[in-house]
Amino acid sequence: MLIQYWRKVLISVLVCLLFSGVILAQVRVTVAPIGGDDVLVIKDHVAKTLEAVLLQMNRAQSDTSSLERLKPLFVPIAYTTFANFVTQNKAMTARKAYEPQMIDRLHGSYYDIRSIMVKIDPGQTESSTVQNLIFTFSRDGLISSVRSMLPKYDYQTIIARGETSQDSIIRGAILDFMEQFRMAYNTKNVAFLEKVYSDEALILVGTVLEEKRNSDDMMHHSLLSQPKVKLIQKSKLEYIDGLKAGAFAKNSFLSVRFDDFEIVRHEKIPWLYGISCRQEWNSSTYSDKGYLFLMMDFRSLTEPIIHVRTWQPKAFDDGHYVTLDDFEVVGPVK
Repeated sequence: MLIQYWRKVLISVLVCLLFSGVILAQVRVTVAPIGGDDVLVIKDHVAKTLEAVLLQMNRAQSDTSSLERLKPLFVPIAYTTFANFVTQNKAMTARKAYEPQMIDRLHGSYYDIRSIMVKIDPGQTESSTVQNLIFTFSRDGLISSVRSMLPKYDYQTIIARGETSQDSIIRGAILDFMEQFRMAYNTKNVAFLEKVYSDEALILVGTVLEEKRNSDDMMHHSLLSQPKVKLIQKSKLEYIDGLKAGAFAKNSFLSVRFDDFEIVRHEKIPWLYGISCRQEWNSSTYSDKGYLFLMMDFRSLTEPIIHVRTWQPKAFDDGHYVTLDDFEVVGPVK
């Protein structure tokens, strides 16, 4: 039954391609994934879908077509990410032929296609003029995620640090999520951010005090040390509204980078993780560097939730950055 379904999907894609056959002959991009030989029908579908997507991406830059035609190939939130990325960055293919890796994830639950190199216009930021995109296909044949590869990290090494097989699986899901999370900021994808932050999320934004203040001026939060860096608490609504009215509205483009990852599993709660990394933010009006911490719930690998987000421009005076140890989990744990 699965094979028959994929054949139907493949036929529908081919019909779409034949409809624009004249243009296709002019700007043909080929995709030949490496791997996936045990699921040839799926592999063929993936290749044809990506060829159609990349073709429309190129045509959109010359105003000969609209990305809207691609909507049926994506889940809605993935289409929004892709369309925003292409529009904001003026993305075009960097090659005429691609041979990306096709990676089976969770025994065929989904497939990653890594990496599709595209050329972009980084504007006034210091980001690279090329990005390597990852397209994830869900089991039903739709593109469920589009994200750019994180630089400077070894995927296999981080996964290998898992203490159990489940821990390794979650670490892989964390890296996938961080690629999507970064992409959501770069593409101003508010819908994605509203989905991943818990409604009761604790969001702390750090600022460096220009002069010494009395201790009464500082926020008091459990185990956090507090000299010179002040953490300002925001609700999810305040944070998202602030992004929409501030960084997203005032900047024509954004470039967010993560590196130096540290992933820690909670000692008693196997699905609760702390993720720390260095964050570099460049935009058309503002740039900064600092340290990001997320406390996340991975009971669902496909729909993880952020319970805590902190950002610090620098360490506290004692050299301390916010970590998982600074928070106590209160209430029943299921």
